[in-house]
Amino acid sequence: MPPTFEQLEAIKRRIKDAFALFELETKDKKGMVDEREIPTIIRSLGINPAQDQLRDLITEIRGEDNTTGCVEHERFERTMIKVLTEQANEYKRDNEEKILRAFRAFDPENKGYIEGDYLKNLLMTRGDSFRPEEVTELLGVALDEQSGNIHYEDYAELLANDGRTDL
Repeated sequence: MPPTFEQLEAIKRRIKDAFALFELETKDKKGMVDEREIPTIIRSLGINPAQDQLRDLITEIRGEDNTTGCVEHERFERTMIKVLTEQANEYKRDNEEKILRAFRAFDPENKGYIEGDYLKNLLMTRGDSFRPEEVTELLGVALDEQSGNIHYEDYAELLANDGRTDL
């Protein structure tokens, strides 16, 4: 079922607000963001695409003729409206229990935490590896500065239920 006018306007507002947080302020790039920020912006909209889905979205948003490394709001909005209204189920976030199971797989002693350096190494060397900036961003939110550990029960709740509403 297509969204109502009010739902569509709310989606556009969310997209605009998320995009604006990363918008470049230079005169020649006003209304644009660095395409490296696109994954963060997409995830801030409450969806969690896999790396291959993310690459496809970025390619679609960027366009074939764009070599600037920046993305215009209009192109981003057009793609994200389609994703959020027609394809959101393909990109759903995992629930808290599934996230906890994943963390617990790396905590065989059931300590309730994972060492930050250990997780950083995993994220950068295994599976769909993260970029250093992404790891820094994640650890900035998840890492307990005093212990250097990630207490994953609290973090799993944040990842699954971060205040965004489903469409």
